[in-house]
Amino acid sequence: MSSLFEWFKSRNEESAINKTLIHAQKVLECVVEFEKGLSFLIEEKDVDLALKVFFRVNELEHQADGIRRNILNGLSKAEINVVIRENLTHLVKRIDDVANAANASARILTYMNYGDFLKLHKDVHEYLMKMANISVDCVKKLTLMVDRLIHAEEEEEIHQLGEEVNFLEHKVDDLKVNVYRNLVSNHPDVNPFSAIEIHNCISAMEAITDNAEEVADYIIMLTIAKRT
Repeated sequence: MSSLFEWFKSRNEESAINKTLIHAQKVLECVVEFEKGLSFLIEEKDVDLALKVFFRVNELEHQADGIRRNILNGLSKAEINVVIRENLTHLVKRIDDVANAANASARILTYMNYGDFLKLHKDVHEYLMKMANISVDCVKKLTLMVDRLIHAEEEEEIHQLGEEVNFLEHKVDDLKVNVYRNLVSNHPDVNPFSAIEIHNCISAMEAITDNAEEVADYIIMLTIAKRT
């Protein structure tokens, strides 16, 4: 069998299969925790609690890295088709990129100048929260895609979820444009270094759904590849 989709269907290397789903779920935890931390910071203005959650995102991302390494080490020793090994390796690495983006956002917010960040226009805060909310929904759908791929479910559902991931990624792109438009117009008094870090944080937030879309597209490609 040369298709990862068919390989999952055969239930070979059960350990790798289970760990791949655990890895995807851990990545989702990272994104959920990031949203929670941002909510504490923006909606409740509780910096101390937000910091605790952002540090928790870092711990979860580290755990996801450990699972990823464990999967890849196992694959290097397993007697499986080279194409299957490469496909699963690429899948796991792409999924890990989602957690990396969430953690990058959280890290920036651990040293942010909160005076500058919290005085941003309320519309900016609302847009950022919407970006985080949509990111969670997007990665939840991505996790479902991973689950459906692993259990070799019908392609139609996988493709539908992929379209939903793409739609949510586009919504985040639109929100990012609104954030930048507002920042350019309304915040000339923000410390220049704070402005750079706010920009970097927004870019990292956008990367959560960008990376999720890349994984979704890759999963769809894998389901199509099974036909060849």
